[in-house]
Amino acid sequence: MCDMAALPTDSTAPLTLSEQMDAMLLGWLEHHADRRDPGRPDLRAKAVMAVGEAALPEIELVCEHWALTLERASRGIAVIEGPARVVEGFVAITAMYRR
Repeated sequence: MCDMAALPTDSTAPLTLSEQMDAMLLGWLEHHADRRDPGRPDLRAKAVMAVGEAALPEIELVCEHWALTLERASRGIAVIEGPARVVEGFVAITAMYRR
């Protein structure tokens, strides 16, 4: 039985950027897991990305959650590194924000 008092009451609150990106990355990984060879688990990748200063704290949260490292190369430029498939997905979903 579900305890209704334990359910959140404000379901209209917008997701934060990190929550949106986390959900999108999970969806991207699940979608591609069905269609592609999983690849070597030890394969790593690196991506250089433009990141707005205001979004950086949220991007850092996503990176922490997915075991990605984020290094600020310079103002507005970040280097993301981690498991290859996760980096590939991260790049793919962030490209959607640029359109």
